[in-house]
Amino acid sequence: MNFNKEDIFKRLKEYMEIEGVSRYEDNVAKAIIKNTNSKNLNYEYDNFGSLIVTKKDHNNGPKIMISAHMDEVGYAVLDILDNGQIKVAAIGGIWPTVVVGTKAKLIASSGKEFYGIFGHTSIHIMEREKISKAMTTKDLFVDFGFKDKKEAEEQGIEPGDRILMHGETFRLYNSDLVVGKSMDNRAGVTVLDFIINSLKDEKLPNRPYFVGTVQEEVGTRGAKTSVSYINPDIAIALDTTSSHDTDGAIKGRQKLGDGVAIRVQDGGTMMDPKLVDYIYKLAKEKNIKVYKFLAQGGGTDAAELQYGKGGVATLTISIPQRYLHSPLGVCHLEDLKNVTELLIEFLKNMNEKEYNKIQYK
Repeated sequence: MNFNKEDIFKRLKEYMEIEGVSRYEDNVAKAIIKNTNSKNLNYEYDNFGSLIVTKKDHNNGPKIMISAHMDEVGYAVLDILDNGQIKVAAIGGIWPTVVVGTKAKLIASSGKEFYGIFGHTSIHIMEREKISKAMTTKDLFVDFGFKDKKEAEEQGIEPGDRILMHGETFRLYNSDLVVGKSMDNRAGVTVLDFIINSLKDEKLPNRPYFVGTVQEEVGTRGAKTSVSYINPDIAIALDTTSSHDTDGAIKGRQKLGDGVAIRVQDGGTMMDPKLVDYIYKLAKEKNIKVYKFLAQGGGTDAAELQYGKGGVATLTISIPQRYLHSPLGVCHLEDLKNVTELLIEFLKNMNEKEYNKIQYK
């Protein structure tokens, strides 16, 4: 396989620039359908909104679910202050310091859209004892320029309306380093897209289910509903993970450009060791750069996927990313390429005989 990294970049850019905070992932799902459209594929949703893509022509081998969550973190309107500025509640885990002074976008219940700024008190007029303290979400507000509460309400602003982080897509000095909004997890969605397009016309020795899950950032909720719907034999969560190659980061293995990062363990999942071993050896056989790591924070859809009916052999394949859950993240195109290649090889090789080798008996 020889994937063109420019093609990967263009598709990644498209997905990152879609607005899809948790519970509003519809446009991401529609883009996946548009970009993979084929007479050989079936598209359906579970009742939570997770997109499930299946092949019409498959054998009766093991059922394999590969999921990538479609949602991004953001905020919701909590309250409108008398001065027209807006207090917020976080959707997903966000360290509020990273958004201060950056661009915000509000999608009101009225359908109107407004641009603003995540506000802060200038250091010149801040109380001295607060300067060295970390900001909390309750300290955060967003300024859209409304003169007072009445004007904001007249524009249709209501509690629960979405406020999105906003960021430009561009490339760093090393052109394989891509910067953009919602890299977590549109990088995974992009890989899922390329896997589907590469295999939609091929006969596979298994029954693949390609799933764009919803609400991962607020508790892996879409993974729970979709895995119960599919009841797979094998489940693989495809997601980004914190990269440890920046100043001040704690020591860790994950690094941009080093290849496929196989997550062995995190706070919610201990990956199936037989599955880890199988896919690690497969990568080595195919000369795909790969390594294993233990996550020191965070979790993935795997935390729910493992609890499919009777228990599921579960694994997380990670794509290292700098600056998770902030307005801009950074990934390496070579990592997306390597992950795509490995999962394609996995789906070409995982037949009934190979599955029997990793089953508990």
